[in-house]
Amino acid sequence: MKFQTDLTLGQYAPRHSSIHLLDPRTKMILLFILMVSIFFIGSIEGLGLFLVGVLCLYPLARLDLNLAWNNIRAFIWLFLITICLHGFFTVGNTLLTIPVVNWELSKEGLVRGGYYSFRMINLIILASLLTLTTSPMSLTDGLEKLLQPLERIRIPAHEIAMVMSISMRFIPILLEETERIRKAQISRGASFEGSLIKKIQSLVPILIPLFLSAFRKANDLALAMDARCYRGGTGRTSYQILRFTSRDGWAALCTMLFFAAIVTFETMINHV
Repeated sequence: MKFQTDLTLGQYAPRHSSIHLLDPRTKMILLFILMVSIFFIGSIEGLGLFLVGVLCLYPLARLDLNLAWNNIRAFIWLFLITICLHGFFTVGNTLLTIPVVNWELSKEGLVRGGYYSFRMINLIILASLLTLTTSPMSLTDGLEKLLQPLERIRIPAHEIAMVMSISMRFIPILLEETERIRKAQISRGASFEGSLIKKIQSLVPILIPLFLSAFRKANDLALAMDARCYRGGTGRTSYQILRFTSRDGWAALCTMLFFAAIVTFETMINHV
């Protein structure tokens, strides 16, 4: 059993690029627009064109495309489950029949499963692009500014932004801790190979120390915040002042043009 330690979702990759220099609010708003637009793409071809456009942002941000592949590879199991579920439970032209359970694999189901898997790939790559190009502190400040109007109805924008930022930051930390525990258990003679049942049973000596470590790190974080006299977001100021620049305007314009190109391509596909 091998854990995916190359997952970069939640990690920040410092670079000096035009995407890194964008205001975090701009990146979050444009990311939200792109994510919503994915759900209006009704063809695999359209999703493929969308994926090509998003992958072009990685060299623009001076990021290696292997980072995108590592995030996709970590969720291959989810894509396979999605394709199998749609393949066996969608009525259509039968490609394969399993005799014992009498399950039929349909062509339409495979196409639909591939479509939804492709959609998830686009969402994962977009989310990882945001975290790779935005530091946790900038992400917290930007999210807090976006949620600030909600404070008029007594919704704690600062606390919500901090919780979400800490949650994202804990993803790579927990992955590193999982790999450390796995290696420690192997050095003690533990085995993670064998049948599916044995692999599930072998998760117990990893999950229990992982939960204990997660609670310990959360407690250490709470003590550190308390030692620095953190008492919520009321009256707090920000070291970094966020300002929109012309660079953000150009990024918004390029996003709108890209969205228009996707809509035009989808229209052409539907008329063919």
